[in-house]
Amino acid sequence: MQKIFAILRRMTWADFGPDLLAFAGTVVSALVFHWQARDIIWSLWISSLTFGYAWMLTAFIRRIIITPGRMKIVAAFGGLFTLTFFVLHFSMFHAVHGEFLNLFFPLQPQLAFRPEHLTTLAPIALATYWPFVLMTFVSRIRDFPWRNAPQNLGALMFMPYVNVIRMHVIIFVFAALDAAHLSKLAILPILLFYFFPWSIFNRERKALAKETPRLPDNI
Repeated sequence: MQKIFAILRRMTWADFGPDLLAFAGTVVSALVFHWQARDIIWSLWISSLTFGYAWMLTAFIRRIIITPGRMKIVAAFGGLFTLTFFVLHFSMFHAVHGEFLNLFFPLQPQLAFRPEHLTTLAPIALATYWPFVLMTFVSRIRDFPWRNAPQNLGALMFMPYVNVIRMHVIIFVFAALDAAHLSKLAILPILLFYFFPWSIFNRERKALAKETPRLPDNI
C-alpha cells in the first residue's frame, strides 16, 4: 500500500485531470439519465467500438504524414490494407459481442442473432450513450498517436484491443454483480476503475522501481 501511495504522489494534475473530468462527467450523466448496469455495459461496448475506429484512423493518417517523399504512396496502400483488415476484424468482434449482450441486456429485444445487426445496434447505442463515449474520448485523448504511429501491425492494433480487454473485464464483473443484485453499488467503483489513468500509473511505477536502490541480497 505504501508503494501505491508513493506512485500516486508522483502523478501530477495533468496526469489525473482528463480522467477525473471524464469520471465526473460520466457520474453526472448516470445520475441525470438514471443509468443502470445495462446502460453502463452498452456504454462500454459503443465506446470501445468508436474509440477503436478513431484510434486506427488517426494512426493511419499520422503514418502517412510522417512518411517522407514518395514513400507516402506505399505507406498509404499498406496502411489502407491494415485499416481494412482491422475494420473487418474489429467490427465482427463487436457485432458478435453485441448480439450476446442483446440477449442478456436487451437494447433491441426483437433482433434475431445475426452479426450484421451491428449497423442497427451501434447507432442506437451511440445516440443513447453519447455522453459516455464523449467522456471516454476525453479520458483517452492523450493515448492517440498524435506524434508517432506504430509501424507494425501488432503495435498498431495494440491500443484498441487494450480498451477491448478493459471492456470485457468490466462487463463480466457487471454481469455477475447484476445477477447478485449488487450492480447499483458497483457503478461508481467500476467507473473509477475504467477512467483511472493506468498507463501513467504503470509508467510511474516503472520509473520508481528504477530510482529505488536495491539492497544487497546478504543484508
